[in-house]
Amino acid sequence: MTPPSSTATGTAPAPSATSEFAAPDRSATPLADAVLRVARRDIASFHALPLSHGRSIRNSRTRATYEALFGQAQLAADVSYSGTMLDSFFRPHGPLRDAQRLAALSFGADTTLFLSAGTSTANRVALAALTRPGSRVLADRSCHQSVHFALGSLGVDVDYAPMRRCCDSCPRTFADLPHLLESFAAAAEEGRPYDAVVLSAVSYDGVRYDLPTLLASMSRIHPTVNVLVDEAWGAVHRFHPQLRPLTALHAVEQLRADDPGLPMTVAVTHSAHKSMSALRQGSYLHLSGDREAQERTAQALFQHHTTSPSFPVLASLDLARLQAEYEGEALLDRSLLLARTLRSEIATDPRLSAYCTLGPEGHLTDPAMLVHDDPTRVLVDIRALGITAADFRRILFDEYALYVARESAGAVLFHIHIGVDEGTLLRLLEALRIIQRTYRTTSAALAEDSADHFIIAYPPGIPITVPGEKLCDATRDEIQALRASGSEIYTLYHPQAAAPRPAAAVPATTAATELNA
Repeated sequence: MTPPSSTATGTAPAPSATSEFAAPDRSATPLADAVLRVARRDIASFHALPLSHGRSIRNSRTRATYEALFGQAQLAADVSYSGTMLDSFFRPHGPLRDAQRLAALSFGADTTLFLSAGTSTANRVALAALTRPGSRVLADRSCHQSVHFALGSLGVDVDYAPMRRCCDSCPRTFADLPHLLESFAAAAEEGRPYDAVVLSAVSYDGVRYDLPTLLASMSRIHPTVNVLVDEAWGAVHRFHPQLRPLTALHAVEQLRADDPGLPMTVAVTHSAHKSMSALRQGSYLHLSGDREAQERTAQALFQHHTTSPSFPVLASLDLARLQAEYEGEALLDRSLLLARTLRSEIATDPRLSAYCTLGPEGHLTDPAMLVHDDPTRVLVDIRALGITAADFRRILFDEYALYVARESAGAVLFHIHIGVDEGTLLRLLEALRIIQRTYRTTSAALAEDSADHFIIAYPPGIPITVPGEKLCDATRDEIQALRASGSEIYTLYHPQAAAPRPAAAVPATTAATELNA
């Protein structure tokens, strides 16, 4: 095939899924296969990357640690070959071009670019392509920091749509989308329409935007608007029928079915490593737009992406696309089932009574808000445990080798992604039960006639009650007075202790954990 012609900057237009590409083999992974071929050859480089194939560490005291961390296969696959030797990142004409075209077909884009520098870079590239100095931009206030930083450096005029909270019992926030559309329509009516709109459509906290409604509304009001949709957390949603309808590229497909000449340009960024089987910093930048938009995007990539891309990361994007296309629906079926199981267990198991799920039932159900729950996210209120969310996360990590990244007020977020299987969920449920047995709130403790655990004020760190002691009003008053004076109140369940014992006989326990008073 003839390589695409270069643009004025020396870069090639982004490869298009609709360009010359007959009868693609959707089961192929052209870039991953090419990287594997060169990794298997004992190629000595006089260019760069001394670490490739482990050459620079063969006689090093660090070799064992390198190989334990990365493995010989990773060291062999991390190469610096470009041009005709493997492929050019900025002017792809071989396996990278073919892999990107296959990804565009899978996601339903006109063009897909692979990036190995993360979605922060993908957002910068997209905004540089979609705006000009002086452009009017309407931005979702909840967007990732990379969007805010990029907008601040592009010389554009930015207005932010306000944010709103889900409800009093749920800490999630998101853009006030009806207000955003009102602002968009008002600007068009005034004769000063927004040139670009930025939406953060799949949030960290599990909020998904109604993109079919949003994009359709904007296309009616101002058909030539450029839109950046940051779907960082929702790349895999394309591959499941329950999740696909709210995705940006599916919404564009529906709009084009009604209007094949749709002039709207839509860029979509995906952090593939967040929801698909891609290496960290693997990102897709998809574009639905004309040839000019594709050329601007290719030029922006040349300006903003590192000239030393990671070929293992790029190859993982090729493999992740193949897996999602052929196995994504089944894997997401499992994720959705496990998320429902987690919610059900918390709702019905008395050993998990200290936990409460926030959504999807009862939250984000008003269609006028134009938002929906991400069913693969389970937000759990843990305040009834009497420990902070930060301490809860630490306990899960230190004692049970389970990692939760997100805490919000007294809740933590479990992302049931395609890497979570049945065994992992069972581990989590058992850990939650043990934590509930161990840590309890002071209010629950004081409701009993006798203590079955320690209640400790710090300072001074001396137990007010020990397991088996009778509780009285004087004890309760003492605890309230200590709390009012600034002491931190702790509880620690100790099932082995049935009656008071001398202090020296009390066995050591795990550290007490601060309560939310």
